[in-house]
Amino acid sequence: MKPRYLLFSLSIIALLGLAVVSARAGSDSDQQATNWGNSVQGVQLSITMTNNVFQVGSSSAADSVITNSSTNAITVDISAPTIDFDVLLISDTGKLYDITTPLKIRELSIPVMINPGEEKSESIPVTFGATRFGNAVEPGDYTLKAKRTFSSSDGKFTLESNSIKVTITK
Repeated sequence: MKPRYLLFSLSIIALLGLAVVSARAGSDSDQQATNWGNSVQGVQLSITMTNNVFQVGSSSAADSVITNSSTNAITVDISAPTIDFDVLLISDTGKLYDITTPLKIRELSIPVMINPGEEKSESIPVTFGATRFGNAVEPGDYTLKAKRTFSSSDGKFTLESNSIKVTITK
């Protein structure tokens, strides 16, 4: 009697585990499908933030992923995310703030190839204060986007990420 009870219990646990894995796979793929910028030559850029409310002057990081769904290898420069990316805050009135944390010294170029079907993740430091162009971020509601370039045998292209709604407070 005990072996049957044990077998039945293990079967129930296995089925519950499979249901959880299936549910997670579905929710992850749904999130990825709606969290990408427009495709350019089969390549897309996605950004995420761990928070969407920041104080004026605070620093954080935007996590980015580039996915190459094309049939060609592409090349990106990973030497300095603070130079290779433009992370922009856009107000409701269209005012732009480039919040990519400035880098004091330009490092040597480090080109990395991303083959078809591969992804590349990077972290981009951002500061919600004085920008590298001299204007200061004001409290309010914004849309955050990132841009970066890549090269392929067809030329050089600019990717634009998905949008993230953020709030900047005093």
